[in-house]
Amino acid sequence: MRLMHKHGLLAFCLCTLLGIMPAMAGEEVAYLMTAAARGDLATVQALLDSGANVNSKDAEGVTALMYAARKDQIEVLNALLAKGADIQAKDGQGWTALMFAAKRNHVASVKRLLEKGADAKVRDASGWSALGIAAIEGHAQTVALLLEHGLDANSRSDRGTTVLMYAAKSADLPTIKHLLDHQANLALSDEQGVTALMTAAREGHAAVVSLLIERGATVNQKDLAKWTALTWAVKKSKVAAAKALIEAGADVNNLDAEGTPILHIAVSNGQLETVKLLLAHQVKLKAKDQYGLTALVYALKGQHTDIANLLKAAGGSY
Repeated sequence: MRLMHKHGLLAFCLCTLLGIMPAMAGEEVAYLMTAAARGDLATVQALLDSGANVNSKDAEGVTALMYAARKDQIEVLNALLAKGADIQAKDGQGWTALMFAAKRNHVASVKRLLEKGADAKVRDASGWSALGIAAIEGHAQTVALLLEHGLDANSRSDRGTTVLMYAAKSADLPTIKHLLDHQANLALSDEQGVTALMTAAREGHAAVVSLLIERGATVNQKDLAKWTALTWAVKKSKVAAAKALIEAGADVNNLDAEGTPILHIAVSNGQLETVKLLLAHQVKLKAKDQYGLTALVYALKGQHTDIANLLKAAGGSY
């Protein structure tokens, strides 16, 4: 009894010195997480020395190491690792400490975790590795570091979306260049057949479109609906991207899976500038859709008078 009383008194004194009240196991976990997140090395070490479980988790499955990585608390991170923190532990969403660091672009923490053996190939519940998480956030430095440690530049989610597609969507040129320098495959597509080039065209990122074409993207590759990157650019009214694609040899007369010509899509959307662009590049003015309708009929039906007049002047017919 005296021995138990002695240990209880020591624990009480420790808590008092740390400025906290005596706690149950769950509260002790909370103190450890809070201290790790704010970089309070002295409190973290004191808690661990008093018997706190270094690998304990909060209600969401997050460990102290993850908290330290998320806040880029290098000293605490090192202390936790020295005490046996599980570097591969996952939270409820399948995230590791490395993923938390990558999400925030904490390069120092990412580097340290990799040096200590963090498995960068682990995927979360959505199928993303730390590389995908960093690329989605546009963290080029972290992407470069992960690629240097052997991660696959063609990493993709469960839906087939590649890291390159996400970088193309956000127009993150530095990340795109890092990925391409590490053999990212420009021909890969997601479950709908959409490529990185189509993604850039859809978002209207002309500079990305030009870079991808320069690095070897197939201009006239088609998705499952037989849309090309140019179809996507025209559908989304992205004139600059459409121009870059046409200048690179995009087929202005492509038909989608339903037999709709690109010109008809531009007319239907009332895109005067795009129509002008297509007319200047040998588009088939008298082409018909699957119902036998010409672009001029589309213009008249849509009451796009300026486009209708332009098509008539160019020799368009009903």
